[in-house]
Amino acid sequence: MEHKAIDCSLKSILNVTIPMVLSTMSINLMYVMDKLMLAGYSIDAMNAVALSASFVMIFTFTFIGISDTAEIFVGQYNGSKNYEQLASPAWQMIYLSLLSNMIFVPIAYFSDHINTLPPYYFNDGIEYQKILMYFGMIPAAKVAISSFFIGQGKTKIISISVAMGTITNLVLDYFFIYGVGNVIPAMGSRGAAIATVIAELLQVIILASVFFGKNNRKIYKTLENCKFNWKLFISCLKIGTPMALGNSLTLVAWYVLQTIMSYVSKDVATIYNIGLNVYIFFIFVGEGINKATAAICSNMIGRGDLESIEKTRKIFVAISLFFGFLVAIPLVCFPEWILNTLNMLPDNLSMLYSDIKMVFYLVTVTVVLETIMLSTWGILMAGGDTKYATIVYQVCLWTFIILPAMVLYYFHALNSVPMVYGFMVAWLIGTQFFIYRRYKSLKWYNKLV
Repeated sequence: MEHKAIDCSLKSILNVTIPMVLSTMSINLMYVMDKLMLAGYSIDAMNAVALSASFVMIFTFTFIGISDTAEIFVGQYNGSKNYEQLASPAWQMIYLSLLSNMIFVPIAYFSDHINTLPPYYFNDGIEYQKILMYFGMIPAAKVAISSFFIGQGKTKIISISVAMGTITNLVLDYFFIYGVGNVIPAMGSRGAAIATVIAELLQVIILASVFFGKNNRKIYKTLENCKFNWKLFISCLKIGTPMALGNSLTLVAWYVLQTIMSYVSKDVATIYNIGLNVYIFFIFVGEGINKATAAICSNMIGRGDLESIEKTRKIFVAISLFFGFLVAIPLVCFPEWILNTLNMLPDNLSMLYSDIKMVFYLVTVTVVLETIMLSTWGILMAGGDTKYATIVYQVCLWTFIILPAMVLYYFHALNSVPMVYGFMVAWLIGTQFFIYRRYKSLKWYNKLV
């Protein structure tokens, strides 16, 4: 079977990046679709699910962060042409996803007591939280299996699974949230959670069917290499744990901020969540580029090609700027179209339009800056250097956004949502400055296998 090397050509980079963007879009889009579909059902349900989803993501993205490291090992194995070891890193992270049930299930069971939901969001939020936590291992398992394909640059199956999962989630959201006559009762937030779980499970089934397919079993020993490898498992944990802790702290930070905004007022919560939905919808590109950069550059490290890494970085900066231009078209040039769509919601949002427009402008800048920063971070990840970027990211996040918001809330001065999104711009400028300095130092350049 032919093994194609991943190089720094635009075609090769896009072949890996586009499916990665679609993959991360799938995860984010499911949460966004849940909230947007619920907006037509109830604004309170949308806000409740937005807050509960942030809580759930603290835990799911912790294990996703560790599982992601499998693609780095697969990539370096692939770059060094050690093909028979490609399945082993994926298997170690599959085992991790199974072990994660020891955390997810107890939290789901005690969800009534483990939350910070305001009373007016409690019922809708708890229903959503419980279901997603009971099935919290599924996203990590999906990422673990995906790593086998991502590390090789074979991402067609990723695109297929994402498309099927996203379409399934959209269709089921409509049926389960609003109901279908006397056949399916309207379930609101509970229906949104069930639709998301089914869609994620479908993606796992599609990926697993190819992972265990005849060719992969024969060439890569995907079934024979299922043995638990303690050394490799620990290596994945060592690299993935800083990222996982970083993911957790990041989501805790956003959860704290979202909780604060929810307690300020319903109008403030609505403006913030509208901006957050738009931000989450677009930032999947940055997250996909982060994963693609790590996969591509890990292959280059595996074969000792440092020069191609710099060329790859410049291409990703250009891609990020082009993406920013595309984002600006609807958010900056035609915000009225989005606002007119929002006007179809049950509640009258016309009094909030000026703040929402300003939030759209700031989200555009934020998305561009974060996409560039995440592409540089992906290069560091490819060499297993995850601690430095994680620490810088967290220090800047809490210093520039969360702590100022907490102080303003304490003094009853947190009444401007655009100001909070302005904090986000400052956070990303500071983070990119330090991560780029780390990149230039070459301290991240390590061959792991």
